[in-house]
Amino acid sequence: MNEILKCLEAILRRGYSSEAVFIDWLDLILFTMQRDDEHYLEIVRRYGNEGKTGERVIDYFAKAFTALLKIMQETNDDILGELYMQWNMANKFRGQYFTPKQVAEFMAKAISPQGGKILDPACGSGIMLISCFKTMTNAQLDEAVFYGQDIDLTCVKMCALNLLFFNVNGVVVWGDTLAFECKKAYETKRSMYGGVFRELTGRRFEVFKESYIESVKQTSNPSSTVEETDDEATIDTPFTQVPALKSEQLPLF
Repeated sequence: MNEILKCLEAILRRGYSSEAVFIDWLDLILFTMQRDDEHYLEIVRRYGNEGKTGERVIDYFAKAFTALLKIMQETNDDILGELYMQWNMANKFRGQYFTPKQVAEFMAKAISPQGGKILDPACGSGIMLISCFKTMTNAQLDEAVFYGQDIDLTCVKMCALNLLFFNVNGVVVWGDTLAFECKKAYETKRSMYGGVFRELTGRRFEVFKESYIESVKQTSNPSSTVEETDDEATIDTPFTQVPALKSEQLPLF
């Protein structure tokens, strides 16, 4: 993890804010995963990138991403969440404190999920979801869908990337769960070749939003009923696909 922090700190020393550096790094990864060159280059241009190859800002961003993949492969843990806390990004004014890993693991073992739909309405970087699917078999993971939601967009991005890296089916929603908000959503799908990823947009997002909000309302009010939505009918473009890693749960890019 120190290698990642050193790369991000090298960018910080050039006069950029710590919040912007961390968020832009996440966005660069997200846009890379979606092959979104337009928005990727918008971020790159903000940093100038003068200097020798290997010492430009974009090079440090890339090195940090490479180091992230390496340490996740070695540890199979929520590294993004730990980085977020060490980078002093947690917002005390929103009561934003991440669940300790040991607590999340204990709760996951107590719940012992077998599959189906699993929702964390205040997901943070996704540590509870990660702990849950680490207890499940490959067959259970093939059938399970993990839903995360958070009021903080940075946390939503971290959770979405974690679901992608760990190669599980899931959707991560940005919005206040208590207010039944759904302002943005990222979707991941499990694949034998590695995780696939996209941000839901346009009609696909509107269809998901309507179905998701009604489902959450149903959960909060068991007496209500919701019709099943044919998710596949909303899929008209392929996802970005990521090659698989040796680990069953962690794909390599």
